[in-house]
Parts: sequence; structure tokens; C-alpha cells
Amino acid sequence: MNQDCTIFIIDDDLSLCRALARLLRSTGYQDVRTYSSAEDFITEASPDPCAIMILDLQLPGMSGIELIENLRSAGSSMPIILISAHDEQLARAREMRHEWAAFLHKPFEEGELISVIDSLCAA
Repeated sequence: MNQDCTIFIIDDDLSLCRALARLLRSTGYQDVRTYSSAEDFITEASPDPCAIMILDLQLPGMSGIELIENLRSAGSSMPIILISAHDEQLARAREMRHEWAAFLHKPFEEGELISVIDSLCAA
């Protein structure tokens, strides 16, 4: 596991953000940053060559899909783990022409998320 890996969590459910941040820190990831909107991420986050994003697709304001399109058009190849409680959102994201690290349907197993992140940070 690469503990130097930065993990960005973007979800408007603040309790989920806090829970995921605690989980990731408890497994050795210390640089975990949470954002409640895509706009907050764009405003506050600085580029990181070793970063992974956990992104809810349904956000207020700019959607998760719009954020992804914004990042990809800016040249970012950051691995993104998509999360959503809405099947139609995940289906729409699958139709896009970008590669994703994983799609996780809420609620998802903690172990599944950790496994995906561990494999991405080891790469």
C-alpha cells in the first residue's frame, strides 16, 4: 500500500465523507481530503500526481459527470472511483468514453472500496 497516495472524496453526504475518511485513515491512508461539491473540489484542490478520487455522481450544482468531463478535458488522468445510489447514473457514466477504476453502488462494502484503492495505489 502506498500511504503517500492522496485520496479525494467528493460527496454531498457529509456523514459519508467523514465515515470514508475515517475508514481510509484507519487503513493507513493519511492524506484524505473531503469536498461536499464539485465546485469546492475545483476551488480548493491542488493537482497531485499520486491521487485517487472517490466521486458521487449526483451532486448539487455541477454533477459528478460534469466534473469528470472537466477534469478529462483539462488532461487529468487521475483514477476515479464512481459511487452512486442511482443505477441510472452509473449506467450513464458507463456509456461515457472514459476509463474508470471502479463503479460502486451505494451502499457498498468497505472491503471492496479498500481493495480498489490498494490496487490503484500499488500501480
